[in-house]
Amino acid sequence: MPSSFDARINKYEPVDDTFSSKELGRSYWFVTHKVILRNLGIAVWIVADVMLIAYALFGFVQYLLTGQTHDQQMVLDIARRLQVPSANRIKSEAAAPLDFGDGRVYTFDAGNDRFDFAVEVQNPNKDWYALVTYQFDIAGGDATKTQTTFILPGEKKFLSVLGDRRSEQSVSDVALKITNTLWSRIDQHEIMDTQKFITDHAAFDVIDAKFTQAGLSSDNPIADNSGNSITFKITNKSAYNFWSLPLQIVLMRGGAVEGIEETQIKEFKTGETRPVDLRNYVKNQLVDEVIVTPSVDVFDPSVYMMQ
Repeated sequence: MPSSFDARINKYEPVDDTFSSKELGRSYWFVTHKVILRNLGIAVWIVADVMLIAYALFGFVQYLLTGQTHDQQMVLDIARRLQVPSANRIKSEAAAPLDFGDGRVYTFDAGNDRFDFAVEVQNPNKDWYALVTYQFDIAGGDATKTQTTFILPGEKKFLSVLGDRRSEQSVSDVALKITNTLWSRIDQHEIMDTQKFITDHAAFDVIDAKFTQAGLSSDNPIADNSGNSITFKITNKSAYNFWSLPLQIVLMRGGAVEGIEETQIKEFKTGETRPVDLRNYVKNQLVDEVIVTPSVDVFDPSVYMMQ
């Protein structure tokens, strides 16, 4: 039943054309319902806000549960398409030859009748991946065992054989022998920028690398028996988890190579930082710089851990 005020509004007769009875009624309704309309607007805003937050949380949880695995699977799928089985790889004359610089063979006495041999090499190609098989020939003795390693496009590393036993044998005349080099070209349809792909997947940060000679550690009373210490920290800044990360550690003195060590970090996950403490037993070794170089085959799907 309409109120007396409503009835008076309905009987309202405008004196001119500026304000009709209908307009007066609408204005009156808005004024009397203003609080309700405001509360309704706030309620709609809250419901919309809650829905947006819920949707964002749902997307975030869904990514944690399935998205990361899906992203890593995409990487592995790309890697599988890029990888050429060893049996099908062929030597290509289109790739520039490996650069061995001055070709110097480094020979280091590792102690206990063991020796380390190494030659620095660089792959000058931007889109060619090399698989190299090599050994070191020793004048007057047997050659070292054969090794096979990869060299990524643009990568510089040492071809090495470490801990080779040579009992009472001279190692003054050593030569590197490449027995095979197989090339694979990175498909530009799959990866447009090979160097960026490598940088993004092999993103590691090494800090606090230092060498401590045996007997010089003030907080280790048995340092003489624990060997020389090579320590550093390494962080996996990539978005990928690796079953194993090979590390090549070059010991320098005055800009010259004084020794080479190698180790691996097992099950290295994204965002993780690992301390490394490596020992050797080379007597009277003096080192003023430690260069740590990670070298992982980012085109091999087997190196990635699936979450």
